[in-house]
Amino acid sequence: MRKLVFTVFLWFWLSLITMVIIIVVVTHGAGPRRGWQTVIHLHDFFVYTIGGAVFCYYISRYLTRPLVKLGAAAEGIAEGRLETRVDESLTRRRDEVAELAQNFDRMAERIEALVAGQRRLLGDVSHELRSPLARLMVALSLVKRGPAEEAGEALERIGVEARRLDALIGELLTLTRIDSGVDRGARARFDLTNLVQEIASDGDFEARARNRKVTVEVADACVTEGFEELVRSAVENVVRNAIRYTAEGTAVGISVERVGLSARISVRDHGPGVPDHMLSEIFQPFRRVEGSGEGAGLGLAIAERAVAVHRGSIRAVNAPGGGLIVEIELPVVA
Repeated sequence: MRKLVFTVFLWFWLSLITMVIIIVVVTHGAGPRRGWQTVIHLHDFFVYTIGGAVFCYYISRYLTRPLVKLGAAAEGIAEGRLETRVDESLTRRRDEVAELAQNFDRMAERIEALVAGQRRLLGDVSHELRSPLARLMVALSLVKRGPAEEAGEALERIGVEARRLDALIGELLTLTRIDSGVDRGARARFDLTNLVQEIASDGDFEARARNRKVTVEVADACVTEGFEELVRSAVENVVRNAIRYTAEGTAVGISVERVGLSARISVRDHGPGVPDHMLSEIFQPFRRVEGSGEGAGLGLAIAERAVAVHRGSIRAVNAPGGGLIVEIELPVVA
């Protein structure tokens, strides 16, 4: 940034010298009286221009100092210090520089959150993969060294762990595709109510094997625009999660309601619910309620990402009398 100040200052003095040369050339050959008047005018000219030079110097410093601080903050981010923020003096200004500083801080916060999330996800994935892989290795060891009559049980365990790994990797790939925007296809309008009814029908078929049901209680006509398969994945994951935790002999209730310019999809189960402090955490990858048992904890995270792509929202609340209600809001097409 010192180069910029030096360039501005040098440009000013070169302009000044050029003007002096022009004045001397124009007044060359004039009489003594005219010459002395020219000297006096040159003296005044030099006084004013020196004052102007000092003024320009401080103006250039005033304009370039914020850029120096922004450059230092950007250098900190580039070197991996993601907690770096611009100097507070910049955000307190009342001009475009303050807006730029605020936008820079928001960008830095977003980058820090994304990188922290990726690091946390990587650690969680490593942990989740380590357990089934360890059990696979034990089962393989039993097959090789154990008695022949126990080989069948060990092979069954290998099959179970392989299916768990396959399901986990499949959900991780889905989460990655949503975040990266790969294979989404083109946005299109589709009947949201019809989509939810199809999911409810499929879910009811699966729930009957567990002595449970899935019913559609409200079905307002709603049409939305976006990626149909992403929305299907989001709602399916919420419904399957509800089927898993609802009490035996109960029904998972689904409703689709038109609320202004949004469609609200509510899925209510009759399970144990979720502790209040975890109502927002269950939408994070690998966040599971203690004692929840099966599942890798990615279904609701996939639903949250898919809803976010459509500029919608998702939340969970404990239902009066027990159970959990998950609400998805998506914009509708008028």
